[in-house]
Amino acid sequence: MKKQISIALALLLMLSSIGMAKSTHICMGSEMMAEFGLATKHLDCGMQMQHKDRSSDTHHSIDPIECCQNQFELVQNDSDQNLKVVQIDAAQLIFIAAFTQVFVFGIAPDTTSEQPTPHTIPPSIEKDLSILFQSFLI
Repeated sequence: MKKQISIALALLLMLSSIGMAKSTHICMGSEMMAEFGLATKHLDCGMQMQHKDRSSDTHHSIDPIECCQNQFELVQNDSDQNLKVVQIDAAQLIFIAAFTQVFVFGIAPDTTSEQPTPHTIPPSIEKDLSILFQSFLI
């Protein structure tokens, strides 16, 4: 478990320092598609562009350079990674141990079971007490 966490953190540190490239394809002035990757990638919108014929100027076509273009943005983390050593005193160590025990491993359920109370019969009433005509001062 400890080895797997160490490997995962090392991979995260390595991938964050490599950097990413965002390739954006712009067609007719609007963004058509964008992709992220480790390197720049040529994107194409699939639009068939007509090239100008030098012999006939009757066909009006758009220059492919003006129509479609790719923009690339490279993002790289240039900050240095410094490891910091944290000093833990005894009180913090006790808190960390208790926190780990309770929230990671859970609290063990109470193993004592409730003893059922025996069913007792209430005492019988020897004389019927009538309170029909009595009033109480509250």
